[in-house]
Amino acid sequence: MKSTIASVLTFMMLSSSAMAADDVAQLKSLTAKQWTVPKLDMKMVLIPAGSFTMGSPKDEAERRGDETQHEVTIASPFYMGICEVTQGQYYGVMYPDYDHDSWQYARGPIHDGLAFFYRKRSGGRDYKGGPLLFKNPMECVTWDKAREFCRIITERESKAGRLPEGYVYRLPTEAEWEYACRTGGKTPYNVMPAGGGTNYKDPEYLDSFANVGEGSTTPVGTRKPNAWGLYDMHGNVYEWCLDWYGLYPEGKATDPIGPSEGKKRVARGGCFNGPALFAPPGVIARSDSYTGAAPFLRSASRYRFYPDVDFYAILGFRVVLAKDVPVAEAVKEKRDD
Repeated sequence: MKSTIASVLTFMMLSSSAMAADDVAQLKSLTAKQWTVPKLDMKMVLIPAGSFTMGSPKDEAERRGDETQHEVTIASPFYMGICEVTQGQYYGVMYPDYDHDSWQYARGPIHDGLAFFYRKRSGGRDYKGGPLLFKNPMECVTWDKAREFCRIITERESKAGRLPEGYVYRLPTEAEWEYACRTGGKTPYNVMPAGGGTNYKDPEYLDSFANVGEGSTTPVGTRKPNAWGLYDMHGNVYEWCLDWYGLYPEGKATDPIGPSEGKKRVARGGCFNGPALFAPPGVIARSDSYTGAAPFLRSASRYRFYPDVDFYAILGFRVVLAKDVPVAEAVKEKRDD
């Protein structure tokens, strides 16, 4: 049986074969406003350099103590994927020869990193196969697997001569993520109702929040983008960042990369469900799925996960093409929970 993944990859390669030389030149000079990664159909948009106030003001509703405001400068422009990495993109890079068509008809073990929402329930308890959801975000993916995805693309694009000098494909830093999410705004979300307020069911919110409270992921890019053309920055799945989780440093910072060590890695953007269910009593209104999840969708909201967790359907990632930065590796120590 011909692999569905192989068919999609063939389409992607054909659709990107007409790339012009001047497009590459503009990418390498950081003047291209948009870029589509060849053979992957991963669309990216240029994020300008600039400064912003990271964190949240003390009077922001549902604010938490790890969101201390401080001034951050992003010194260089970078490209960010307009959407979260999809299942089709992830499997096409990481498991290009895996026979997903045959697997969906068979019981038994599944390979490492199989997206939860590719596993269809049958009979109420047992998981059996189902069609790969090409356009849904990849989830159940570890921090290391997300980085491996980026490394493979970097090597391929470097060999093809399509990288700006000193730039690589990687996970965004926490500062880059919040900067791109806010697009210069200072409100709790990157889109606010015209009259402000905290009615999380206002259409202006729901048109920007990705399927909050619906119980599953949804195809990427189906809600409104923010001002810089980025979709699903609020909702769908949490997105891995490069940094260890820790309290923010005091004072101004330029291109911060987080603590030098830690136990958990930062994830941003909230999700369709997830940790809102485990918030302390009184922090959220659990009776309302939108209200319950909304605090975790805020631009300043921070969450963290052990980097080797591989079974959370609420956790995925987004890719940037940005300056290479040092990455603080894991510290071997016993977990606290």
